[in-house]
Amino acid sequence: MSNSGHLIWIAWGALVGFGASFIFGDLLTLPIDLYYLIYFGIIITFFSIYIRKTQLKLKEWFSKRFVWGILLGLIFGALMVQNVLSRPETERFTGAYLAWLIFWRGLVYGVIDGLLLTSFPWIVTWRAFEVGKKPLSRKLAFGCLAWFFILVATTAYHLGYLDFRSRKIIQPNIGNTIISVPTLISANPIGSPITHAIMHITAIIHSPKTELFLPPHRE
Repeated sequence: MSNSGHLIWIAWGALVGFGASFIFGDLLTLPIDLYYLIYFGIIITFFSIYIRKTQLKLKEWFSKRFVWGILLGLIFGALMVQNVLSRPETERFTGAYLAWLIFWRGLVYGVIDGLLLTSFPWIVTWRAFEVGKKPLSRKLAFGCLAWFFILVATTAYHLGYLDFRSRKIIQPNIGNTIISVPTLISANPIGSPITHAIMHITAIIHSPKTELFLPPHRE
């Protein structure tokens, strides 16, 4: 597949992310957990199409520097924990419902977001330019290009939500820049979803009614 053939998937990813959040998270006022179910289904279906159409070998991509990916994901996850805890607490949930939220809105939502907003743009960039075969200096340059595409995906997805169609859009881009470091450094797509999930889980426990994490935000 040509470079342009690979990179068109960046545009498709941004469009799918925006469309899912705008139509089902903003335009339609669905129960939040039902929205997440639809959003997860859309993104998993999109990933499945990408994997099949481009013959992506998942095991190959996730196995290289796997330990480094996990370690960096946990380290930067700790940084995101501090970030979330530094913000005001909100009314908390307890018991079985909290356990469900930790799994659904924390773990699953965090991993899906991490894959869509960081791992996917990075994989597409690395495949488009065969970055793995290039010297370190070129890898650094293409890492910057991957970061740019990560910001494109992050911006498109969050613009689907009403409250992020403002200066507030800067905040998720700053946050996801930090979250993307594990994947950009380790060259393994597993790191950033780990960090993203840790951030979501912390928000669910500390401030589940946050106005920054865990969109969509509704009164």
